[in-house]
Amino acid sequence: MLSKSDISLTSLIKLLTSFNTEAGYLVPTETGMSKSILDAHGTLRAFLAENNIHNYAEQNKGTESKKTIEIKFVTAEKIVNIKASLYRPETKQGDARIWLYGLNEFARPYNLITFIIVNEQLFAFNASNERLIRQDENGDLQLLKDTPLYDLLQTKNNFQNPSIQELINKLNVISSMGFVKSLRNGDTGVGMTLETLLGISANSNRAPDFKGIEIKAKRVRGASNKTTNNVSLFSQVPNWKISSCKNGIEILNKCGYLDADTNRLQLYCTVSNSPNPQFLKLQINENENLVECRKVQGNHSDQIVVWDLNNLKIQLEAKHKSTFWVNAKTKRDGDGVEQFHYFEVQHTQNPLTSNLSALIEIGAITMDFTLSKKPTGNSTRDHGYLFRIKPANFDLLFPPSKTIKLTPS
Repeated sequence: MLSKSDISLTSLIKLLTSFNTEAGYLVPTETGMSKSILDAHGTLRAFLAENNIHNYAEQNKGTESKKTIEIKFVTAEKIVNIKASLYRPETKQGDARIWLYGLNEFARPYNLITFIIVNEQLFAFNASNERLIRQDENGDLQLLKDTPLYDLLQTKNNFQNPSIQELINKLNVISSMGFVKSLRNGDTGVGMTLETLLGISANSNRAPDFKGIEIKAKRVRGASNKTTNNVSLFSQVPNWKISSCKNGIEILNKCGYLDADTNRLQLYCTVSNSPNPQFLKLQINENENLVECRKVQGNHSDQIVVWDLNNLKIQLEAKHKSTFWVNAKTKRDGDGVEQFHYFEVQHTQNPLTSNLSALIEIGAITMDFTLSKKPTGNSTRDHGYLFRIKPANFDLLFPPSKTIKLTPS
């Protein structure tokens, strides 16, 4: 239903993230507006539950269990108090319903109604209202000043952490060395070399790398010093108990392909919100609060594996509470050995985990399979189930980042 919004959800998430704000979303249909009954879809239910507003999963069916809450609705001129009813009918498996009293006064069908929390209070506004938010010449959404919403969203990021300056000092020393030889061939060389220079030993611990700070190194190229490649946020195995495939070899047997050079069965691919060449796609199961990888061919759709959405949010928050994304220029010496110059840091903090499901739904966050069958036996090489994002989409997931220029060589 969110896809039917009359403005870009991606652009709105980007705008709200710049104010360090996560949100829940609702797109009313013509039928819903006329009947004063709207579906409370999975992402909205999760937002309300996570912010201790209302948990539909604990609500009984029927009008006697209906809950009425207070909401402050933000217009272009003022903030008004309204009520909302939250309930599950006896029919249709008790699908979650919501209605905002007086909504017809503030919105039209397919407007994007947005819910935010400020000082533990629930607010709502119509993001399609051009007196609150307008699209600029580049297609980006801009919040209009001198409105109650602008005042409400004025927040500041705090990058203070006693370990941050210590890590910056260490990175400055490394940067002043100029180009250094990679200590490992291949894609992982840029990260392994930096960790070695920082004195961080390789291990399988999921904890952040340096005193609570995660360190991610990435190559940049060209005059713009940018990368268009996806970067890994975290790796998380599926929930095997409720997945159709119970392990890596079953995934390979169902979805893998033979590599022409090695003649081995493998599955190295990116899965997003639309089918890839292996017919795999990610989708949100709102009713079960799951992320599903499905194989879709024509009208036929098979579940392959699933992840618990709440668990993914926990992993994201734990991994990236504070992250240094270290940019490295790259070149090769006369012997063909790759070299890196670590010259810049992008510091992100406090990912807006409520955005995760929406970003998977619109394809901004993807998942990579990295599976291959070992030459002998019936087991797999598994380099993780990697949830990834393009650096250009950081502003959909993180509050405004801070760029730190390291000491030049």
